[in-house]
Amino acid sequence: MSRRAQRGLTVLELSVVLAIIGVLAGLSWAGYEQLSARTGPQNAAADLSSALSEARARAVDRHADVWLIIYPDINTAGLPGQGSGAWFLVEDRKLDFNAPGAVPPGHLRYATFVPPGQVELAPEQGSRLESVYLDSYSKRSVRFGTSGTLAWDGVFTGLAPSACSFCTGTPRRGAIIFREDGSARFVDGAGAPVLPAGAGALQRAVTLGLLSSDNQSEFLFAVSGPVGFVDSRSR
Repeated sequence: MSRRAQRGLTVLELSVVLAIIGVLAGLSWAGYEQLSARTGPQNAAADLSSALSEARARAVDRHADVWLIIYPDINTAGLPGQGSGAWFLVEDRKLDFNAPGAVPPGHLRYATFVPPGQVELAPEQGSRLESVYLDSYSKRSVRFGTSGTLAWDGVFTGLAPSACSFCTGTPRRGAIIFREDGSARFVDGAGAPVLPAGAGALQRAVTLGLLSSDNQSEFLFAVSGPVGFVDSRSR
């Protein structure tokens, strides 16, 4: 055995090996970050589509109202105008989530639903099924918004794209409420009914939009009121 093999690696050789490992790790991490930034908008759109489908299916199955509450510009601290937006899925078993008047002790109403803290319903009232903040997607790669370049066709031709066509107030918010018959109704930030215009059952719809931070990817969603039909478009 040679003297070199017996003495092992020198400090210089070990430093070179560690430097190469560091460079390779850095390149791998950079590639992962770029991939996450590209897939973030697609993942968010898939998650929102799943939330819409789950809300409608659960409402029919559980004979309850299921709310999809949209905040199009809050951050994870609930501050308006400082984030990419969020949505919350709430099951309203007692059908009183938007009831007027005094709130029973321990219960929650749409009027008192304030993320991120006040979002838990009393067990007998219902449950919060999901909370999703768009800021949690890699590198804040997606937000509620539209670019104006993607338009509806088919049954929703002429429907105006919007980040949230039914959201109002400060913080901006609104809700889609699926009912046990599969239909949907809509309320604005104050809980007042929103009656979308449109000819025919399907066209009376509200819209949501997701836009990537580089404006290269866009996803539109439409929900019709009378039948609860959900459609989407993307680029």
